[in-house]
Amino acid sequence: MPIPYKSRPRPEPRISTCSVLLRQREAESSLHTLCIDIGGTGIKMIVLDPEGNPLNERARELTPKPATPEAMLEVMRGMLPKQPRFDRVSVGFPGIVRNGTTYSAANVDSAWIGFNLGATLEAMTGKPTRVLNDADLQGYGVIEGQGVEMVLTLGTGVGSALFVNGHLVPNLELGHHPFQKDKTYEERLSDAELKEHGKQKWSKRVGEMLEVLSAIFNYDRLHIGGGNAEHIKVDLPDNVTIFDNVDGMTGGIALWDDEG
Repeated sequence: MPIPYKSRPRPEPRISTCSVLLRQREAESSLHTLCIDIGGTGIKMIVLDPEGNPLNERARELTPKPATPEAMLEVMRGMLPKQPRFDRVSVGFPGIVRNGTTYSAANVDSAWIGFNLGATLEAMTGKPTRVLNDADLQGYGVIEGQGVEMVLTLGTGVGSALFVNGHLVPNLELGHHPFQKDKTYEERLSDAELKEHGKQKWSKRVGEMLEVLSAIFNYDRLHIGGGNAEHIKVDLPDNVTIFDNVDGMTGGIALWDDEG
């Protein structure tokens, strides 16, 4: 006998691909992001809401000497309990980073070379974690997303990043490029050089660097940040802007949107 209509098992409701994507985006729109900026001088942390608004004051601790992975991770471990709730972690590291592993260590201990920072912090926090070069991370926070944009960070050393229509070209290391008298940009524009030679001479070198970079990359816009950006005393071209470090840390949100 045929099964009465009311007795027939009801099929499972279909969920469209659009509905799944919509729910995923709604979930992502409520995420809080812990942004960690690892530097040769200091380690900074801040938690941002989905719009990039800080949920706490930026925390900062001095980078230990020697700046080994064990010593720096211990500092970070002590900072974490003081942070508000967060759902994911974005990390900027001063060196080349591929798939969460650090492959250079210009201003920290050489033990960082080959260290899987992403997996280590993911285990420490229990949250999904992405690690980028520190200039790459800050660049995500300040770029406009159109044309060719370059980012420079002037701090303990020199960081650099390149974006094309909002997408990152990873691990651009201009700091290693020769500059003057067989020394690199990193060596001539470091924090130590600024302190030794003063703002005027150091700023003149910054201006000379910008002339070279403009001729090579023909960027539409250049963004300059880092702790020493405020000491620049030369006139900057109209397509060059200075940004604040806190603005750069909002890149910890934008990097999750760039799957390119």
